[in-house]
Amino acid sequence: MPTDTDRARHDEAALTPWFPSGELPHHPGVYQRRYPGGPYSCWDGRAWRYDAVTPDAAARQAAASPHQAAAWRGLLQAPPQDCMTCRGHGVVDHGDDPDSGEPLVEPCPDC
Repeated sequence: MPTDTDRARHDEAALTPWFPSGELPHHPGVYQRRYPGGPYSCWDGRAWRYDAVTPDAAARQAAASPHQAAAWRGLLQAPPQDCMTCRGHGVVDHGDDPDSGEPLVEPCPDC
């Protein structure tokens, strides 16, 4: 059975080495960043967005981070992309039918 140390080594191996702050990412996305940035921030292709404590929170930030100079690292392989319509759930929930109260859920039209 894997230990916490084994899992940490596996997680660490799935990441790039740390890049200096002057070397910017080639692809927009969320990256880990060292102090004074981070721990996570989204690179939008021009600037680092506001720092956050989780990758999901970093992806939702719109304003520029006050800390543009910080070392960063990313994933060695891109994560699978979820459908933008259903966010990977495979269905679209339209709420409940106002007359019957039945849920209005249909397969995602974009998957």
